[in-house]
Amino acid sequence: MAQQIIRILMCLVIASAAAAADREISGIWEGTQNGLPAVELTLKVTDGQIDGAIAFYFQSRGPDGKWQLGDKYTVPLLSPKLKGRSLSFETIHHKCHDCPELGPNNKYEVEFIGDREARLHILKDQKKQDGEGFKLTRRV
Repeated sequence: MAQQIIRILMCLVIASAAAAADREISGIWEGTQNGLPAVELTLKVTDGQIDGAIAFYFQSRGPDGKWQLGDKYTVPLLSPKLKGRSLSFETIHHKCHDCPELGPNNKYEVEFIGDREARLHILKDQKKQDGEGFKLTRRV
């Protein structure tokens, strides 16, 4: 009887920890550059399964030299894996803008720093290419 109670309690603790992890990363994470939206990462975690998409906003300088917001390009996350407080995933990648030909997938890692802060890293040859990474803040 005592062993059954211990097993039930352990299952409850594990389920509670998984639910907390789901809440910790689920949501919309946003990053800005040049005072404009640049990245929007949408994550949903259900029973340990991660689903989501990442959107990139194109920016360009207008005739006045100021940054302007362009189109938003959204792609689904491929092979997302959560390990501790780090999420890795891939996205499809076109060889050039406005061309249908695909190149190798882009690879990313997101480090969750706190409840509302994360860092997005681009991976090349399994190495981070951007120092501290691109700052993301969870939308409230």
